[in-house]
Amino acid sequence: MAEDQQKHSPAGQRVWETACDLFYREGIRSAGVAEIAERSGVGKPSIYRNFASKDGLALAYVKAKAVPPRVWLETARAACPDDPLAQLRHVIAGIADQIGEPGYRGCPLVNASVEFPDRAHPVRVAVDDLKAAYLELLTDLVAQLPVRDHRTLGYMLQMLVEGASVTTQIYEAEKSAAALTEAADRLIDSFLDQ
Repeated sequence: MAEDQQKHSPAGQRVWETACDLFYREGIRSAGVAEIAERSGVGKPSIYRNFASKDGLALAYVKAKAVPPRVWLETARAACPDDPLAQLRHVIAGIADQIGEPGYRGCPLVNASVEFPDRAHPVRVAVDDLKAAYLELLTDLVAQLPVRDHRTLGYMLQMLVEGASVTTQIYEAEKSAAALTEAADRLIDSFLDQ
């Protein structure tokens, strides 16, 4: 069960909500336990009783902020039954909608990967595993299409998604979201067997 879905005491819930907000807006490493305690109104000892460590809290945050690939796939299959191309486009459109939302500050997983460059750190291990699952989802969707080299196309689509997420921090979010959809369509079309 994701951390944000677990039952917390009222104090634990305030800590969780405060930490998630700070981690997303300011970065995991920038938000210290003292700041989380001050903003949530909960003492440090209570934070450690509820979450064991800041790294444990960060790990829970990363896992909670990841949309499980199976949810994306189930949603796409329900929306577009028996149409793998429409399912793939549905997933891409969902991601484009997400990155175009007001207040979007990039993918929480990518943000965490930048903050935790040590690939052996538990937060980074979780990020890498979750991103590998996303890549597998895209590759599995692509594999259902009449395309050459579905693995390369899946990887290229993942690169487009990550790039669009990052460019929202530099340019207009709406422009990045629209460019993602258009670029994905063009890329998919270029791989389809004619």
